[in-house]
Amino acid sequence: MGNCLKCFQSSAEQSLPTSSSPNASHSNACQTTSLANCCESVGPNPNANERCAIYNDRPRETDELLSSRTPLKPVKANNCDTKRNSFKSLGLLNGSAPTMSDIITTAVKESMEVSHQNLIKLFDVYKDPDDEDMILTDGIERLCNDLNYQPDEFAILVLAWCLDASQMCRFTKTEFIDGLHKMRADTIANIRLRLEQTIEMLKADSEMFKQLYRFTFRFGLEPDQRVLSLEMAIDLWKLVFTVQSPDLFSNWINFLEKHPNIRRIPKDTWNMYLNFTEQCDINNYDDTEAWPSLFDDFVEYEKNLALELSGIHDDDNNNDDLLQSHVKAGDLDHVS
Repeated sequence: MGNCLKCFQSSAEQSLPTSSSPNASHSNACQTTSLANCCESVGPNPNANERCAIYNDRPRETDELLSSRTPLKPVKANNCDTKRNSFKSLGLLNGSAPTMSDIITTAVKESMEVSHQNLIKLFDVYKDPDDEDMILTDGIERLCNDLNYQPDEFAILVLAWCLDASQMCRFTKTEFIDGLHKMRADTIANIRLRLEQTIEMLKADSEMFKQLYRFTFRFGLEPDQRVLSLEMAIDLWKLVFTVQSPDLFSNWINFLEKHPNIRRIPKDTWNMYLNFTEQCDINNYDDTEAWPSLFDDFVEYEKNLALELSGIHDDDNNNDDLLQSHVKAGDLDHVS
């Protein structure tokens, strides 16, 4: 795969729709979530009581309607049976957006002071020689190598999230220094330690994971774009669900890969997929609810596939019965 998540960038994205504002800045297009405190106090003691807030989505960010059939509406809490699986802790994405005080995660009191000078020196190690306020592809690749991670690993996505990176393959000086200061990490060893701790927190905290999940969509956007190409969305789904994946995830990816005519994934489809994985499966899915139409197509595809497989199984059984009847009638001398 490519460098610093560059492998996720697709040439098909060049034809995707852009923001309605011709002057929309690159950072506005990415619409990154503010994660100013997500990793501020992570330390080695998981039982301490200090807490830090994870910022929710920006106030001006709104979700577009997905389905041409019917507008989105809140999904009833009891429209589907709650699934008792390893992914059940993920929170619902519909309904009111949580406030900053609602989204909290247990963090650890950390006594170590971070040296601003050390952060500047660390940035200077990886900064681009032609743009001293940026760490670009080569620098990120060297940083990943020093951290002992591949550039396309889940941990590097988590690092980008903690730094509140506005786009792939680039960390600004402000993002890098401010982000690491909040992570309380000014050495390579401490950065890796904080990443390991944050990944463990993501496994246990559904609201924290939801913020990473939403960030991933915005992180994958090209400048002035509002939707992901299908290829990019598939790669990012695989990446963000590296640690734990929902039921039928492989079926979902298989469905998308067999329907390249889908071409693009809007933000609402991305966000609602997490909701879909928590609430429903193929058998209890209610297509009268305001799910994105792509989910209707997926469920129909899975049901038809199940019927086809069932039909093949029935045909095999019928052939066996027919064979046995011929044997009993003496039509066949030998059955191998």
